[in-house]
Amino acid sequence: MDSGAEGVFHAANSGVATWHDVAFEAVRLAGLDVPVERVTTAEFPRPAPRPAYSVLSTAKLERTLGRPMRPWREALAECVAEIVKVGG
Repeated sequence: MDSGAEGVFHAANSGVATWHDVAFEAVRLAGLDVPVERVTTAEFPRPAPRPAYSVLSTAKLERTLGRPMRPWREALAECVAEIVKVGG
């Protein structure tokens, strides 16, 4: 970035989604017929503790760029289409 801005920036697409939302939408977009089960954070233990709810704020990045981040569904659709196109 050429803005001279400093510090920590979080980059994520706009909107709010759970891991289930993202997985379900990716499977749907790929045209796969597989179940995507919803589980709680406690049911899916990770090596490091995770909060039950966490959202990154992209406000600083959006202010610096002068534009909002694009919606996560739009970005995911583009990503899945590219993976399907190359045979992933």
